[in-house]
Amino acid sequence: MKTKFVWLFLVILILFAHTNCGNSLAANEKRQVVVLFVDGLSFSDLEKLKRLPPVDKWIGEAAAGALSMRTPGPRTAANGYLLMGSGAQALYTERSGTAYHPQEALSPKETAGERMQELGGYQAQDLARSAIVFPGIFRLHEDNRDKPYSSRLGLLGTTLAAHKIRVASYGNGDVEEARQRHAVLFAMDQEGRVPAGDVSGKSTLFAQGYPFGVKTNYSYLREQIRADRISGLIAVQLSDLSRLYQFGPDMEPGQFARQYQRVLHDLSQFLDELLSARGENQLVLLVSPAVNPVAVKEKALLSPLLSWSGEGAGLLTSATTRQAGLVSGLDVLPTVLSWLDVPVPKGLAGHVMHSTERGTLPLLSHQVENIHHTYATRSSVLYTYVMLQIVTLAFAALLWLWGRRREGAGLSRIRRGVRLALLALLWFPFLLLAESLLDWQVHGSVVLGALIMAALAAAFWQENHSLARVTLTASAVTVAALLLDGWSGATLMRQSFLGYDPVIGARFYGLGNEYEGVMIGGTIMLVASLYQLYRERSRALFGASLLLPAASAAMCGIVLYYMVAPDLGTDAGGFLAGLVGFFVAFSRLHGWRIGKKGLLLLAGGLMLGVIGLMAASLVSDQPPTHVGRVAQQIMAGEWAEIGQMVERKLAMNLRLIRVSIWSKVFAVSLIVLGLLALKNDRFLRHLAQDTPYLVKGFAGVIAGALAGLALNDSGIVTAATCISFLVVPALYAALEEPTQERCST
Repeated sequence: MKTKFVWLFLVILILFAHTNCGNSLAANEKRQVVVLFVDGLSFSDLEKLKRLPPVDKWIGEAAAGALSMRTPGPRTAANGYLLMGSGAQALYTERSGTAYHPQEALSPKETAGERMQELGGYQAQDLARSAIVFPGIFRLHEDNRDKPYSSRLGLLGTTLAAHKIRVASYGNGDVEEARQRHAVLFAMDQEGRVPAGDVSGKSTLFAQGYPFGVKTNYSYLREQIRADRISGLIAVQLSDLSRLYQFGPDMEPGQFARQYQRVLHDLSQFLDELLSARGENQLVLLVSPAVNPVAVKEKALLSPLLSWSGEGAGLLTSATTRQAGLVSGLDVLPTVLSWLDVPVPKGLAGHVMHSTERGTLPLLSHQVENIHHTYATRSSVLYTYVMLQIVTLAFAALLWLWGRRREGAGLSRIRRGVRLALLALLWFPFLLLAESLLDWQVHGSVVLGALIMAALAAAFWQENHSLARVTLTASAVTVAALLLDGWSGATLMRQSFLGYDPVIGARFYGLGNEYEGVMIGGTIMLVASLYQLYRERSRALFGASLLLPAASAAMCGIVLYYMVAPDLGTDAGGFLAGLVGFFVAFSRLHGWRIGKKGLLLLAGGLMLGVIGLMAASLVSDQPPTHVGRVAQQIMAGEWAEIGQMVERKLAMNLRLIRVSIWSKVFAVSLIVLGLLALKNDRFLRHLAQDTPYLVKGFAGVIAGALAGLALNDSGIVTAATCISFLVVPALYAALEEPTQERCST
């Protein structure tokens, strides 16, 4: 009997031990994210870091991406931390201060915990649950209230706390008496608290010869990270590189180089030891919240992001950017939550990052180098192009006014030169797209010189063609190139000076506002030119009277589909503006009178278009676009969010109208149009007698430009690029016009 009891006891003991072992293993397998923030790290620094053993092998095994930070204020580290921790735009102000431990003294008479009690009314037991507090959280909430953006301060920490997942923050960027613990902005909850961590002086060591006499205490941080198996998220601020760049302007160049190598070596040793101990349940991210001042001066603003999750090497991407090797700061929060199996809050613009097998870090570095070069030279290229456009239009209009009743060989040569310049302007949008095929990094003046020469060559080729053929050729080539590029991934538009900029981060895919106007204006004038040529050769095209409208409608339908398709143009504003422009153009081309019924039909079509866009976005299995998020907000009754979005778009449009050089182009174009339509002999009326369908197409271009102005948050850009397809051909024809006949009519 005793033997049976002994055996029963042993069985129970074994089962109990096995259960505890299983629980222990389950605890050890708890998922964890370690985010290493290297303040000031740029791609140039990463290139030098990856040459150092032993970290070179780890960088080669990482999934890598370039991080685009679209902050509402300056591109500072503090704003970068807020963006990533909020999953939305937020603005840091110096008055908000930084983070402390509750027992840290803010003054001889007050600790940080006591300040938090004064400002927020917290009880002592509330503060006892927080290892780190951010007393400036209430000021930060106030500074981000009633802004064009919707800030969600502390969303990451709050979401994790709601799911009983602990957050810890380690490290600091303290310099002498100034305390900089900005990584807490990423980890804190909406009340400015972090449950665990250490941002005190233990994170640094006094080290003679290092900037400001301090260096990061890597051994202490490494031990804290290894010992912390409870926290689901560990944020670590590493600031030696940032301190060095702050100290750099006062250093002798040779000393800076030596310190630079020492700082990178320390970082490489830390990474090697940390990654060697990484478990399968750990996601380790190396992130730079903002690049250093040297990179800022060089306009190399994309910061590196490396990920070690066990997936192997590759390029990071997300549904936010849809570009291999490029991710947004908004994607960090969803990625952290996804790894921890926490549902992502609704309404976020970011998406989970994932690795693609296409590409390596050297390929990413080359891609980033091209992006930075385009960004650095974009302003000079576009400013010069736009100024050339303004000067050419203004000079052509003055020449038309002054030279209408004058003749002479010299005046004829001037008129010919201006007409060639106008023809060249028609080709610039296509050439700016085609220039992206050249894998070169040259000065902006070289790019402009090449573009001008190519545009003039096209102008000389077309010089003796009729106005309809000139307009048809330029419009057809431009629209066809845009559609071909768009259907093949928009790789050229992403790299074009007239495309969208990943550094700015306003758009990463689809059809940008610049080429939206080109697409609308070019398509309308393509159709109008076809109608005009059919009229001139009606006998040769016998039987085509039904084919031409059908083919034109098909072309417009293809363009509209490209604009609205979620995997192509994803441009709702362009779709609606195109709908208006095409409707007006077809009405004029077919002699339909647009009365009250026509306006009601147009308004109804726009409403159906908006409803259709929203319905398609709601049922689509694609990640939500801007329209999809608006539709979700309407369904959820989030009218305040919608109001803020409308306010933001109006504010952006008004600001661009005030400060953008595109508004000058649009204003000059309207003045020129007014002169051609109203001055003395009313040239456009006479042009309508010679080329009636082209002039009827002008009405569609005006309607599309005005609709683009009203329906986009950067509408002035759309309007300016669209209306050029009206003003340039009209001036080109005006300078050819036999003045004496016009004046006698």
